[in-house]
Amino acid sequence: MDYNRKNPYMAKVVDSYIISEGSGKETNHYVFSIKGSGIRYKSGDAMGLFPKNNEELVNSTIRKLRAKRRDKVSTGDVEETTLEKALLHRFVIHRAGKKFLTMVYEKMAKGKPKRELEAILKDPEALEKYLFVRDYIDVMNEYKVKISPQEFIDTLSPIVPRLYSISSSPKAHLGEIHLTVAIVKYNNLDRDRYGLATGDLARGIAVNETEVPIYIQPTRDFVIPDNGSKDIIMVGPGTGIAPFRAFMEERVSTGATGKNWLFFGEVHEESTFFYKEEWFDYMNEGHLTKLTTAFSRDQKEKIYVQNRITSNGKEIWDWLQNGAYFFICGDKQYMAKDVHKALIQIAEDHGKMKKEDAEHYINQTLMKEEHRYLRDVY
Repeated sequence: MDYNRKNPYMAKVVDSYIISEGSGKETNHYVFSIKGSGIRYKSGDAMGLFPKNNEELVNSTIRKLRAKRRDKVSTGDVEETTLEKALLHRFVIHRAGKKFLTMVYEKMAKGKPKRELEAILKDPEALEKYLFVRDYIDVMNEYKVKISPQEFIDTLSPIVPRLYSISSSPKAHLGEIHLTVAIVKYNNLDRDRYGLATGDLARGIAVNETEVPIYIQPTRDFVIPDNGSKDIIMVGPGTGIAPFRAFMEERVSTGATGKNWLFFGEVHEESTFFYKEEWFDYMNEGHLTKLTTAFSRDQKEKIYVQNRITSNGKEIWDWLQNGAYFFICGDKQYMAKDVHKALIQIAEDHGKMKKEDAEHYINQTLMKEEHRYLRDVY
Protein backbone atom coordinates (compact mmCIF):
# COMPACT_ATOMS: atom_id res chain seq x y z
CA MET A 1 0.00 0.00 0.00
CA ASP A 2 1.17 3.51 -0.82
CA TYR A 3 1.25 5.68 2.31
CA ASN A 4 1.26 9.46 1.96
CA ARG A 5 -0.18 12.64 3.46
CA LYS A 6 -3.72 11.65 2.48
CA ASN A 7 -3.22 8.06 3.57
CA PRO A 8 -0.78 8.09 6.53
CA TYR A 9 0.70 4.98 8.12
CA MET A 10 0.00 4.25 11.79
CA ALA A 11 3.55 3.85 13.11
CA LYS A 12 4.15 2.49 16.60
CA VAL A 13 6.51 4.41 18.89
CA VAL A 14 9.02 1.77 20.00
CA ASP A 15 11.44 3.98 21.93
CA SER A 16 11.53 7.43 23.51
CA TYR A 17 14.15 9.07 25.70
CA ILE A 18 15.44 12.49 26.68
CA ILE A 19 18.78 13.65 25.24
CA SER A 20 19.02 16.94 27.16
CA GLU A 21 19.28 15.61 30.72
CA GLY A 22 19.86 18.44 33.17
CA SER A 23 18.77 21.14 30.76
CA GLY A 24 15.79 23.41 31.29
CA LYS A 25 14.85 22.74 27.66
CA GLU A 26 13.55 19.24 26.94
CA THR A 27 14.78 17.56 23.76
CA ASN A 28 13.82 13.95 23.05
CA HIS A 29 14.75 11.13 20.73
CA TYR A 30 11.89 9.06 19.27
CA VAL A 31 11.94 5.80 17.33
CA PHE A 32 9.01 4.79 15.11
CA SER A 33 8.60 1.30 13.69
CA ILE A 34 7.75 0.99 9.98
CA LYS A 35 8.48 -2.75 9.74
CA GLY A 36 6.29 -4.47 7.20
CA SER A 37 4.85 -1.20 5.90
CA GLY A 38 6.82 -1.02 2.67
CA ILE A 39 7.71 2.60 3.49
CA ARG A 40 11.06 3.71 2.13
CA TYR A 41 13.05 6.83 2.88
CA LYS A 42 16.55 8.20 2.42
CA SER A 43 18.88 10.29 4.54
CA GLY A 44 17.78 13.91 4.27
CA ASP A 45 14.06 13.17 4.02
CA ALA A 46 11.52 14.49 6.53
CA MET A 47 8.74 12.66 8.34
CA GLY A 48 5.27 14.19 8.43
CA LEU A 49 3.39 13.62 11.67
CA PHE A 50 -0.30 14.28 12.29
CA PRO A 51 -0.63 15.42 15.92
CA LYS A 52 -3.73 15.46 18.05
CA ASN A 53 -4.75 17.88 20.76
CA ASN A 54 -4.25 17.09 24.42
CA GLU A 55 -7.36 15.46 25.92
CA GLU A 56 -7.26 17.68 29.00
CA LEU A 57 -7.17 20.80 26.82
CA VAL A 58 -10.04 19.46 24.71
CA ASN A 59 -12.19 18.75 27.77
CA SER A 60 -11.39 22.14 29.33
CA THR A 61 -12.32 23.89 26.08
CA ILE A 62 -15.63 22.02 25.89
CA ARG A 63 -16.42 22.95 29.51
CA LYS A 64 -15.59 26.58 28.76
CA LEU A 65 -18.07 26.50 25.88
CA ARG A 66 -20.63 25.05 28.31
CA ALA A 67 -21.12 22.29 25.80
CA LYS A 68 -21.10 18.50 25.90
CA ARG A 69 -18.52 16.14 24.45
CA ARG A 70 -21.13 14.34 22.34
CA ASP A 71 -22.70 17.48 20.89
CA LYS A 72 -22.96 17.05 17.13
CA VAL A 73 -21.03 19.38 14.81
CA SER A 74 -20.29 19.55 11.10
CA THR A 75 -16.65 19.95 10.10
CA GLY A 76 -17.21 20.62 6.42
CA ASP A 77 -15.52 17.53 5.00
CA VAL A 78 -17.56 14.97 6.92
CA GLU A 79 -21.29 15.05 7.49
CA GLU A 80 -21.31 15.07 11.27
CA THR A 81 -19.13 14.15 14.22
CA THR A 82 -18.96 14.83 17.93
CA LEU A 83 -17.49 18.01 19.33
CA GLU A 84 -14.93 15.96 21.27
CA LYS A 85 -13.68 14.10 18.19
CA ALA A 86 -13.54 17.27 16.13
CA LEU A 87 -11.46 19.09 18.74
CA LEU A 88 -9.22 16.12 19.48
CA HIS A 89 -8.22 15.24 15.92
CA ARG A 90 -9.23 17.90 13.44
CA PHE A 91 -8.70 21.47 14.63
CA VAL A 92 -6.02 23.63 16.23
CA ILE A 93 -7.05 24.75 19.72
CA HIS A 94 -3.75 25.34 21.53
CA ARG A 95 -3.58 28.85 20.07
CA ALA A 96 -6.48 31.23 19.37
CA GLY A 97 -7.17 32.60 15.89
CA LYS A 98 -8.28 35.93 14.40
CA LYS A 99 -11.55 34.55 13.01
CA PHE A 100 -12.68 33.49 16.48
CA LEU A 101 -11.59 36.77 18.03
CA THR A 102 -13.55 38.68 15.37
CA MET A 103 -16.67 36.65 16.15
CA VAL A 104 -16.25 37.38 19.86
CA TYR A 105 -15.97 41.10 19.07
CA GLU A 106 -19.16 41.02 16.99
CA LYS A 107 -21.05 39.33 19.83
CA MET A 108 -19.88 41.75 22.52
CA ALA A 109 -22.04 44.53 23.92
CA LYS A 110 -20.84 48.10 23.45
CA GLY A 111 -18.42 49.37 26.05
CA LYS A 112 -14.75 49.72 26.99
CA PRO A 113 -13.82 45.99 26.60
CA LYS A 114 -15.21 46.00 23.05
CA ARG A 115 -13.30 49.16 22.16
CA GLU A 116 -10.09 47.62 23.54
CA LEU A 117 -10.61 44.46 21.50
CA GLU A 118 -11.36 46.54 18.41
CA ALA A 119 -8.03 48.31 18.83
CA ILE A 120 -6.25 44.95 18.99
CA LEU A 121 -8.01 43.66 15.88
CA LYS A 122 -7.05 46.79 13.92
CA ASP A 123 -3.36 46.61 14.85
CA PRO A 124 -1.63 43.64 13.12
CA GLU A 125 1.35 43.71 15.48
CA ALA A 126 -0.83 43.90 18.62
CA LEU A 127 -3.08 41.14 17.24
CA GLU A 128 -0.17 38.81 16.56
CA LYS A 129 1.23 39.44 20.04
CA TYR A 130 -2.17 38.85 21.66
CA LEU A 131 -2.89 35.57 19.82
CA PHE A 132 0.64 34.20 20.18
CA VAL A 133 0.28 33.63 23.93
CA ARG A 134 -3.42 32.74 24.21
CA ASP A 135 -5.64 29.79 23.45
CA TYR A 136 -9.43 29.82 23.18
CA ILE A 137 -9.91 29.26 26.90
CA ASP A 138 -7.90 32.43 27.61
CA VAL A 139 -10.02 34.48 25.22
CA MET A 140 -13.28 33.15 26.68
CA ASN A 141 -11.98 33.95 30.17
CA GLU A 142 -11.43 37.56 29.11
CA TYR A 143 -14.57 38.11 27.07
CA LYS A 144 -17.86 36.59 28.21
CA VAL A 145 -20.01 35.83 25.19
CA LYS A 146 -22.23 32.88 24.33
CA ILE A 147 -20.82 30.69 21.58
CA SER A 148 -22.43 27.53 20.25
CA PRO A 149 -20.31 24.44 19.46
CA GLN A 150 -20.93 24.85 15.71
CA GLU A 151 -20.07 28.56 15.78
CA PHE A 152 -16.83 27.68 17.54
CA ILE A 153 -15.93 24.92 15.06
CA ASP A 154 -16.59 27.23 12.11
CA THR A 155 -13.84 29.62 13.26
CA LEU A 156 -11.10 27.02 13.75
CA SER A 157 -8.12 26.17 11.53
CA PRO A 158 -7.52 22.52 10.62
CA ILE A 159 -4.60 20.59 12.08
CA VAL A 160 -1.87 20.17 9.47
CA PRO A 161 1.01 17.72 9.72
CA ARG A 162 4.31 18.79 11.27
CA LEU A 163 7.49 17.96 9.37
CA TYR A 164 10.61 16.75 11.18
CA SER A 165 14.03 16.01 9.68
CA ILE A 166 14.71 12.31 10.02
CA SER A 167 17.73 11.56 12.22
CA SER A 168 18.40 8.02 11.03
CA SER A 169 19.63 6.24 7.94
CA PRO A 170 17.57 3.25 6.76
CA LYS A 171 20.86 1.49 6.14
CA ALA A 172 21.68 1.68 9.86
CA HIS A 173 18.16 1.25 11.28
CA LEU A 174 16.19 -1.17 9.13
CA GLY A 175 12.45 -0.74 9.62
CA GLU A 176 12.79 2.35 11.83
CA ILE A 177 12.54 6.13 11.63
CA HIS A 178 14.27 8.25 14.28
CA LEU A 179 13.39 11.84 15.17
CA THR A 180 15.13 14.48 17.30
CA VAL A 181 12.48 16.78 18.76
CA ALA A 182 12.75 19.90 20.94
CA ILE A 183 9.65 20.08 23.14
CA VAL A 184 7.86 23.44 23.12
CA LYS A 185 6.74 24.10 26.70
CA TYR A 186 6.09 27.35 28.59
CA ASN A 187 3.80 28.95 31.16
CA ASN A 188 1.52 31.88 30.45
CA LEU A 189 -1.40 33.35 32.37
CA ASP A 190 -0.74 30.79 35.13
CA ARG A 191 -1.22 27.81 32.81
CA ASP A 192 1.33 25.38 31.36
CA ARG A 193 1.37 25.39 27.57
CA TYR A 194 2.77 22.97 24.98
CA GLY A 195 3.27 23.06 21.25
CA LEU A 196 0.71 21.00 19.35
CA ALA A 197 2.92 18.27 17.89
CA THR A 198 5.67 18.35 20.50
CA GLY A 199 3.13 18.41 23.31
CA ASP A 200 1.45 15.36 21.84
CA LEU A 201 4.80 13.55 21.67
CA ALA A 202 5.92 14.64 25.13
CA ARG A 203 2.70 13.81 26.97
CA GLY A 204 0.77 11.35 24.85
CA ILE A 205 3.32 8.64 24.09
CA ALA A 206 3.34 5.15 25.61
CA VAL A 207 6.29 3.19 24.22
CA ASN A 208 5.26 0.03 22.31
CA GLU A 209 1.61 1.07 22.57
CA THR A 210 1.03 4.47 20.96
CA GLU A 211 0.58 4.60 17.19
CA VAL A 212 0.99 7.86 15.31
CA PRO A 213 -0.15 8.71 11.74
CA ILE A 214 2.97 9.46 9.68
CA TYR A 215 4.20 9.74 6.10
CA ILE A 216 7.49 10.49 4.34
CA GLN A 217 8.16 13.92 2.82
CA PRO A 218 11.00 13.27 0.35
CA THR A 219 13.71 15.82 -0.30
CA ARG A 220 15.02 16.46 -3.79
CA ASP A 221 18.14 18.44 -3.00
CA PHE A 222 19.18 17.99 0.65
CA VAL A 223 21.04 14.72 0.05
CA ILE A 224 24.63 13.61 0.46
CA PRO A 225 26.61 13.30 -2.79
CA ASP A 226 26.40 9.96 -4.60
CA ASN A 227 30.17 10.09 -4.93
CA GLY A 228 31.35 8.90 -1.52
CA SER A 229 34.82 10.37 -2.05
CA LYS A 230 33.42 13.91 -1.83
CA ASP A 231 34.00 15.82 1.43
CA ILE A 232 31.04 17.29 3.32
CA ILE A 233 30.71 20.11 5.86
CA MET A 234 27.61 19.93 8.09
CA VAL A 235 26.30 22.86 10.15
CA GLY A 236 23.51 21.79 12.50
CA PRO A 237 23.00 23.58 15.82
CA GLY A 238 20.27 22.33 18.17
CA THR A 239 17.87 19.86 16.59
CA GLY A 240 19.36 20.88 13.25
CA ILE A 241 21.77 18.05 14.04
CA ALA A 242 19.07 15.51 13.05
CA PRO A 243 19.80 14.96 9.33
CA PHE A 244 23.54 14.92 9.96
CA ARG A 245 23.20 11.98 12.34
CA ALA A 246 21.50 10.28 9.38
CA PHE A 247 24.23 11.48 6.99
CA MET A 248 27.00 10.04 9.15
CA GLU A 249 25.22 6.72 9.53
CA GLU A 250 24.79 6.63 5.75
CA ARG A 251 28.43 7.52 5.03
CA VAL A 252 29.71 4.86 7.43
CA SER A 253 27.28 2.20 6.14
CA THR A 254 28.28 2.80 2.51
CA GLY A 255 32.00 3.01 3.21
CA ALA A 256 32.27 6.59 1.92
CA THR A 257 35.89 7.76 1.89
CA GLY A 258 35.28 11.53 1.80
CA LYS A 259 36.07 13.67 4.82
CA ASN A 260 33.28 14.75 7.20
CA TRP A 261 33.29 17.97 9.24
CA LEU A 262 30.49 18.71 11.72
CA PHE A 263 29.68 22.08 13.31
CA PHE A 264 27.31 21.77 16.28
CA GLY A 265 26.07 24.38 18.70
CA GLU A 266 23.77 24.54 21.71
CA VAL A 267 23.55 26.15 25.15
CA HIS A 268 25.68 23.95 27.42
CA GLU A 269 28.03 21.10 26.57
CA GLU A 270 27.14 19.15 29.71
CA SER A 271 23.38 19.02 29.12
CA THR A 272 22.73 19.75 25.43
CA PHE A 273 25.51 18.08 23.46
CA PHE A 274 23.12 15.83 21.54
CA TYR A 275 24.51 12.38 20.61
CA LYS A 276 27.88 13.32 22.08
CA GLU A 277 29.08 9.74 22.48
CA GLU A 278 28.17 8.91 18.89
CA TRP A 279 30.20 11.83 17.54
CA PHE A 280 33.21 10.92 19.68
CA ASP A 281 32.97 7.32 18.52
CA TYR A 282 32.96 8.50 14.90
CA MET A 283 36.02 10.64 15.66
CA ASN A 284 37.89 7.77 17.30
CA GLU A 285 37.01 5.42 14.44
CA GLY A 286 38.23 7.92 11.87
CA HIS A 287 34.84 8.54 10.26
CA LEU A 288 34.34 12.10 11.52
CA THR A 289 37.34 14.15 10.41
CA LYS A 290 36.59 17.31 12.40
CA LEU A 291 34.11 18.22 15.13
CA THR A 292 33.71 21.93 15.89
CA THR A 293 31.34 22.98 18.67
CA ALA A 294 29.90 26.22 20.01
CA PHE A 295 28.16 26.17 23.39
CA SER A 296 26.84 29.69 23.79
CA ARG A 297 26.53 29.86 27.59
CA ASP A 298 29.63 27.94 28.67
CA GLN A 299 31.78 31.09 28.73
CA LYS A 300 31.30 34.78 29.37
CA GLU A 301 31.19 35.69 25.70
CA LYS A 302 28.39 34.00 23.75
CA ILE A 303 29.71 31.88 20.91
CA TYR A 304 27.58 30.47 18.08
CA VAL A 305 28.27 28.20 15.11
CA GLN A 306 28.48 31.23 12.81
CA ASN A 307 31.41 32.47 14.92
CA ARG A 308 33.10 29.09 14.52
CA ILE A 309 32.51 29.23 10.77
CA THR A 310 34.31 32.57 10.60
CA SER A 311 37.24 31.48 12.78
CA ASN A 312 37.72 28.38 10.61
CA GLY A 313 37.35 30.35 7.40
CA LYS A 314 40.68 29.45 5.78
CA GLU A 315 40.17 25.69 6.19
CA ILE A 316 36.52 25.87 5.08
CA TRP A 317 37.62 27.73 1.96
CA ASP A 318 40.24 25.07 1.23
CA TRP A 319 37.61 22.32 1.61
CA LEU A 320 35.22 24.14 -0.73
CA GLN A 321 37.94 24.64 -3.32
CA ASN A 322 38.62 20.91 -3.16
CA GLY A 323 34.98 20.15 -4.02
CA ALA A 324 33.37 19.83 -0.56
CA TYR A 325 29.61 20.09 -0.12
CA PHE A 326 28.29 22.54 2.50
CA PHE A 327 25.05 21.69 4.36
CA ILE A 328 23.04 23.78 6.85
CA CYS A 329 20.04 22.63 8.88
CA GLY A 330 18.13 24.62 11.50
CA ASP A 331 16.93 28.11 12.26
CA LYS A 332 16.23 30.19 9.15
CA GLN A 333 15.63 33.54 10.83
CA TYR A 334 19.01 34.04 12.50
CA MET A 335 21.52 31.20 12.32
CA ALA A 336 21.24 30.38 8.61
CA LYS A 337 21.42 34.06 7.65
CA ASP A 338 24.51 34.58 9.79
CA VAL A 339 26.22 31.48 8.40
CA HIS A 340 25.40 32.66 4.88
CA LYS A 341 26.99 36.05 5.59
CA ALA A 342 30.02 34.27 7.08
CA LEU A 343 30.45 32.21 3.90
CA ILE A 344 30.42 35.35 1.75
CA GLN A 345 32.99 36.92 4.07
CA ILE A 346 35.15 33.78 3.79
CA ALA A 347 35.04 34.08 -0.01
CA GLU A 348 36.14 37.70 0.31
CA ASP A 349 38.88 37.10 2.87
CA HIS A 350 40.32 33.78 1.74
CA GLY A 351 39.23 33.71 -1.89
CA LYS A 352 40.49 37.28 -2.35
CA MET A 353 37.22 38.24 -4.03
CA LYS A 354 35.42 41.54 -4.21
CA LYS A 355 32.13 41.61 -2.30
CA GLU A 356 29.95 41.29 -5.40
CA ASP A 357 32.09 38.42 -6.71
CA ALA A 358 31.93 36.66 -3.34
CA GLU A 359 28.15 37.01 -3.26
CA HIS A 360 27.90 35.62 -6.79
CA TYR A 361 30.15 32.69 -5.91
CA ILE A 362 28.11 31.69 -2.83
CA ASN A 363 24.62 32.53 -4.11
CA GLN A 364 24.98 31.48 -7.72
CA THR A 365 27.98 29.24 -8.33
CA LEU A 366 28.02 27.18 -5.13
CA MET A 367 24.27 27.07 -4.50
CA LYS A 368 22.56 27.08 -7.90
CA GLU A 369 25.09 25.92 -10.46
CA GLU A 370 27.21 23.36 -8.62
CA HIS A 371 24.55 22.47 -6.00
CA ARG A 372 27.20 22.14 -3.30
CA TYR A 373 25.61 24.58 -0.85
CA LEU A 374 22.43 22.95 0.44
CA ARG A 375 20.02 24.17 3.12
CA ASP A 376 17.19 22.66 5.15
CA VAL A 377 16.08 25.67 7.20
CA TYR A 378 12.80 26.53 8.88
